[in-house]
Amino acid sequence: MFDIHSLPCLPSRLRSAANRQSRAAWARIGRLVVCCTLTALLAGVLAAIPASGGRDETHQASGAWWADAAPPPFVAGEILVSWRPDSLGVGVGKPQAAARSRQTPFGSDRSDPAWQATTAAVSERTGLTVLDAQLSCGFATVAVAPGREEEEIAHLRSLAWVAHAEPNYLAWAAAGSRYAGAAPAGQADLADAPARDAEIRSSASYPNDPAIGDQWNLRRVNAPAAWDLTLGSYSFVVAVLDSGIDLAHGEFAGRLVPGYDYANNDAVPDDDFGHGTHVAGILAATANNRVGISGLAPNVKLMPLKVLDRNGFGAYSAIATAICDAADRAAQVINLSLGGTSSSEVLRSAINYALSRNALVVAAAGNCAQPGACGGATNPDFYPAAYGGVLATGASDHYDNWATYSGYKSYIGLAAPGGVGADPIFSTAPAGYGYQHGTSMATPHVSAAAALVWTLTPAATAGEVAGVLRDTADQVGVNPLTGQELAYAGGRNDYFGAGRLNVGRAVRRAYPSAITPITETQRFLLGGATTQQTIRLPMSNPSDQMALWRATVTQGAGWLTAYPSEGATTYSSPGVLSLQAGPAVLAQGVYTAAVQVQRLYVPAEPFTIPVRLQAAAALTRTYAPLVQSQRMSAAWIDPLPDGQALSISDNSYRPLTLPFSFPFYGQPYTSVWVSDNGFVSFGAAPAGASPTSATCLPTAATPNNAAYVLWRDWNPALGGQVYAHQPSADQFVITWRQVVLAGGGPAHSFQLVLMRNGRLLFQYQEIQSPPWSTIGLENYDGTVATQVRCGGRGRSIASGEALALTADLPWK
Repeated sequence: MFDIHSLPCLPSRLRSAANRQSRAAWARIGRLVVCCTLTALLAGVLAAIPASGGRDETHQASGAWWADAAPPPFVAGEILVSWRPDSLGVGVGKPQAAARSRQTPFGSDRSDPAWQATTAAVSERTGLTVLDAQLSCGFATVAVAPGREEEEIAHLRSLAWVAHAEPNYLAWAAAGSRYAGAAPAGQADLADAPARDAEIRSSASYPNDPAIGDQWNLRRVNAPAAWDLTLGSYSFVVAVLDSGIDLAHGEFAGRLVPGYDYANNDAVPDDDFGHGTHVAGILAATANNRVGISGLAPNVKLMPLKVLDRNGFGAYSAIATAICDAADRAAQVINLSLGGTSSSEVLRSAINYALSRNALVVAAAGNCAQPGACGGATNPDFYPAAYGGVLATGASDHYDNWATYSGYKSYIGLAAPGGVGADPIFSTAPAGYGYQHGTSMATPHVSAAAALVWTLTPAATAGEVAGVLRDTADQVGVNPLTGQELAYAGGRNDYFGAGRLNVGRAVRRAYPSAITPITETQRFLLGGATTQQTIRLPMSNPSDQMALWRATVTQGAGWLTAYPSEGATTYSSPGVLSLQAGPAVLAQGVYTAAVQVQRLYVPAEPFTIPVRLQAAAALTRTYAPLVQSQRMSAAWIDPLPDGQALSISDNSYRPLTLPFSFPFYGQPYTSVWVSDNGFVSFGAAPAGASPTSATCLPTAATPNNAAYVLWRDWNPALGGQVYAHQPSADQFVITWRQVVLAGGGPAHSFQLVLMRNGRLLFQYQEIQSPPWSTIGLENYDGTVATQVRCGGRGRSIASGEALALTADLPWK
């Protein structure tokens, strides 16, 4: 007789019970030998996958981490059966679940008389051994003889009390490759980080974790803007249903609530596969501990629920049970970076149960888009992502392209960075750090974003939180079939859903609206020919939820006007209140006034703006200017005496060698590419023609790694010239002189001055104001930028002005 203890993939509850089973029960237990054999065969494939030391090049193009091997379709010898409400006659009802809390021990229901009565009733009515039961969701796992699954299912479906009977299907981790650096590899990866990030950081938006610069994924979703407002709540819990979490990893110290290991039936959900730890790090690795990385929601707590075994497979019964248990224990977000290609009514019911308890379920779209990626099927439905109410998450790459492994379906809700084999996601691994890619990696970005949004709106429903994430997503991407910009018909498409996650915008939308009180006295000076003055006051709102206001002059109405009398303001589009003194005729003296600002339609205390007017017979030099400009005057450097005419054709570039090494976002450059369209790109040759359509910064869309002096569609054929010259040993100047827009119009002259010390000077001799253009700086991957102006918004620039900028990495 074989040794039952030699089969580690067999659930421990059966191995430990082996000596107590009858011969008939042993026959039922033997059904799992088939599953163990298949798993052992797959383990041979997995043995060739490196666990550490470098990125996995062998499986980069694979849609699933198990490459071309088809997973077993279901657990041999097991069936899931669910019953109709109140059909078992044992007084079992779902209300008992409401009494459970996060402190309720997992597995304690097995000692509950109701659980014992239910399992006994199911066993008596089916004649089968009950392996487990989940009373909240109303289903049980029963044992049948291997090979008789379909026959037993058909019989069970004929019984009036049975709602559903089906195989116990298998799911798997939705990672594109299994590469997770163990401790030595992780430590080696981080060894260079302090050298790269040794300088003191100047931005409060970035944590002090040394590898934060390697986390391009967090910059791509605009995490620093979210961190300005919240890092999440220590009372918020996200359930991570996966291969477990490395319980001893320092990145999760003090933030793991009790969990459970459904793969081995114990209370120690440690990670023996590496996938769950990687997912958890993206979601909530500790920030500002000067170690490793940061998670997107670094303050939230994690509930580790191990449903995948050491080879990355998990039964639907375990997943459904864990979903119901997580919902019963008040997990607010349930992260499922896993799935399978078989639909299950039991799994669907578990999802619906979690949704009914106001949990947000976020699930991976799967890595099955390419032929043969998932056992021969091409872009199949992936479960539980395909079920209604689930926020299904697809994957994008570093540059906002659709990741070609990511499932594309009508149910995709959002996309987030999942990386690709050559450019994966860096995160935690058991005892260290490592790289993986896949929709598994995209999913925790969305779960973390939901946690941040919900932290700011604790009374919101799961649907409302999901709506905020969808409404604030960036509509990016290229159609993989046409190569053109991806359309968002009806606000979505099958590749990105509503778009790529932008957690910065989402958190800003969730942040409570308010109008920042203006308490400083506003001062006017009238006299002589000056009979009227106006002051424009920004009505600041920290939220992208609109705040409506009414302004009323409560004192000084004879000479002071406030307009508009009513207005609206958001963080992205701040309103302006204008105060106008005059043109009333006033005797010499000092006058005071007041303007009251009241929020409309929400309870809020009004605030009063104090106003002071000095009326004089005439204005003399005795009085200082009311407002002193902070703008720089341009010290124009004439290119004509010795400048080199670059003669750039329309929408193209000209390469130039710099006379000195110039630092730009942490890298030294000795060459640039000058575009006729008003910008300079550093480093390698830009791809394609010079873009004519200016976009806001930052963006993954090309060009990147550039200084945008006045990015518009200029046409050299209509007049003007671009010059380059070196007026001194420490300066190099590129000048667009008398250039004309493609549509015609007046000439414009502006220039870029590169200084050896790393400073950039944008100078504007003659321009139209306000120019409809992009002005600013952007790093190589479009995740860090200084935007001065975009389109018609931002700081206005006039002829004779200049801007001084530096291109520094914010985490240095």
